[in-house]
Amino acid sequence: MNPPRLIATILFALLAAFAHAAKVGELPSATTSAPRIAVYLDCSNSMAAYLPAVEAEVRKQFPDADVFSVPAIKVWVDGSAVRGGGLAGLPHRPSASGPRVSVDTSRMTPVGREILSRYAGNFEVGSVGAWVDILRREKRYDALVIFSDFNDQVLQTRAGAGTVYVDDAAQRGLPEAEIADMRTVAEKVWEDSWVGSFEAAKAGNGPVLYLFSTRHPATRVLQKCAEVSGGKFTLVDWLRPDGPPRPAN
Repeated sequence: MNPPRLIATILFALLAAFAHAAKVGELPSATTSAPRIAVYLDCSNSMAAYLPAVEAEVRKQFPDADVFSVPAIKVWVDGSAVRGGGLAGLPHRPSASGPRVSVDTSRMTPVGREILSRYAGNFEVGSVGAWVDILRREKRYDALVIFSDFNDQVLQTRAGAGTVYVDDAAQRGLPEAEIADMRTVAEKVWEDSWVGSFEAAKAGNGPVLYLFSTRHPATRVLQKCAEVSGGKFTLVDWLRPDGPPRPAN
């Protein structure tokens, strides 16, 4: 089995266990050939009640995973540029109150420390949009994992014209043809670039993307990226304190 397929197999097994385990402690142990993983933990207020248990299990299964704790799960696009994206680092200026981008590097690998030291400001400004735009190019990770309730939008605007595209939780169950999209070809280039980057994962030239949601379907662009990379979207709504009963094994 080639390395990309082996990595995908290991992670798919973890995802299946996450979806079907009756309690967090029943997940299987990580293998000795554990893949290199970066985890985006949405630490917004709506996720606060169950983040500690989730992070503990991530660290149990993959003790060397780099966990980035970032508020919200937003993707903002200004014109044709992903806010906070690109490879130019921005200064980190945390707000006086509310959830913040974690700058605790004590449990990170050298790769994670390097990325956080350079891009914490980007993640603060651009949320998951910036994180994905930067880490999709990061070949030192085998997989990217996003854990959120996916309550926030993809919002793209054009100077002088306002909103040209929005993907919010309320309309993710609608057919693609029913979603208003006034973007030009040039304004869709960022999305095409994301999908193209994750397609390369199948040849081992980039990270595979996995999505865990405790409430809503993931945004359309992230679901596309996960699918083409060989990754997966998994609903784990039973982990919420107000969620449905835990599924039987």
